Amino acid sequence: MKKVTPSKSLVFLPLLATLISGCSFVELKPEADTVKTLTADQAVNCKSVGTATTKVIDEVMYISRNEETMAEELEILARNEAIKSGANAIVPISEIEEGQRTFKVYICP
Repeated sequence: MKKVTPSKSLVFLPLLATLISGCSFVELKPEADTVKTLTADQAVNCKSVGTATTKVIDEVMYISRNEETMAEELEILARNEAIKSGANAIVPISEIEEGQRTFKVYICP
């Protein structure tokens, strides 16, 4: 049986705390900087060009991640996806479930 020494535990604990905390590891692509997140009412005059479903890890070692952090990461991923279709706006159309959220993707004037 392998024995875990205190020094190994001390290295692991800060790593676990970082993963569980609000730290985000998702980066916005520079070209996605112009993609805005709107409400459905704000997108009334925009043209829908599809949807983007994004997913992040929702728990680490059976501990749920911070909902706000996941929402921010999912939005960043959706903005990154929107640029692939030439879109400049996204609207969340679902709640976050198991680390996943769907966004409608738009081209707005």
